[in-house]
Amino acid sequence: MSKGRVYTILIVLLALAGLGMWGWSGEGDGSTPVAAARQDPLPASVTSVLHDYAVRGRELADSPPPSWRGTRPDGALAEDENGNLIINEALRRRFDYVLSALGEEDLETLKARLAADFEARLSPSAAARAWALLQQYLGYREALAELTPPGQDPAALRQSLEQRQALRDRFFDAATAEAFFGFEDRYADFALQRRRILEDEDLDEATRSERLDALEATLPPDLREQVRASREPMRVREEVRALREQGASQRRIDQLREQRLGREAADRLAELDQRRALWQARYQDYREQRRAILESGLAPSDQQAEIERLRERLFEAGERRRVEVLDRNPAPDS
Repeated sequence: MSKGRVYTILIVLLALAGLGMWGWSGEGDGSTPVAAARQDPLPASVTSVLHDYAVRGRELADSPPPSWRGTRPDGALAEDENGNLIINEALRRRFDYVLSALGEEDLETLKARLAADFEARLSPSAAARAWALLQQYLGYREALAELTPPGQDPAALRQSLEQRQALRDRFFDAATAEAFFGFEDRYADFALQRRRILEDEDLDEATRSERLDALEATLPPDLREQVRASREPMRVREEVRALREQGASQRRIDQLREQRLGREAADRLAELDQRRALWQARYQDYREQRRAILESGLAPSDQQAEIERLRERLFEAGERRRVEVLDRNPAPDS
């Protein structure tokens, strides 16, 4: 089982646990590409726009966003022997890696960075295809941000999964949706069914164990192996939570992860910690400015107008929906 798939499982479970990451993408090994035998040429205008962005992106190569320092670019860009773009989880992860810096840099700047990456690593036709697919993916992410984050009960999480799947049908053909999200969806479906069994108070322990075994037996062999391997990351997650409650240092947490999961997984989880910390710092800064507006003595309508302008100044469009939800339902780790 690839370490990337272990990481995907951990991300899915974190999302299902409702840690404010319900719209985050996971990671896979990218081993199952879309069959790319028929990728028709794209209009010349696509290549022209791509090149204009790439010129700007190359100028930024020596000044990465702060959150990228000390990290490796995730995902991969590849094409087949005929010059067709390989569309798989690794490609989606490359999109996500760059877009994770939203807030540190604006979307246009990050698009320029991706364009430069496409031109440097792919043939012109494959680069143009990657650029066109990026525009679809950005549309999907923006629409995803408009969905209301789910509640914590299995029915709400199931509904959220189905909403996301329906949304993907609007932006991607079936083969691309499967390549980008197929593993994540199958694992999320399994995790929800498992949770329903675990939380069924009418079951005795013997029956619960039988049903869990039967559920696991329905999985394809490769996914069954991955599910079994996923138990170690979840045990590590619980140990990390306990260490944090005890005030352990980040170094101690990194050491535990490396010992139990390997260096690659430990690095990726540390990157995730860093991104969440950056988000937390940005959101708390916003909350302080918002509080000052609410205490300013302005009329309620003027307060709301000022808060909306503050959101527009500090957050990208895809982030503002999340901020609005957090404002209505604040949490300690929002």
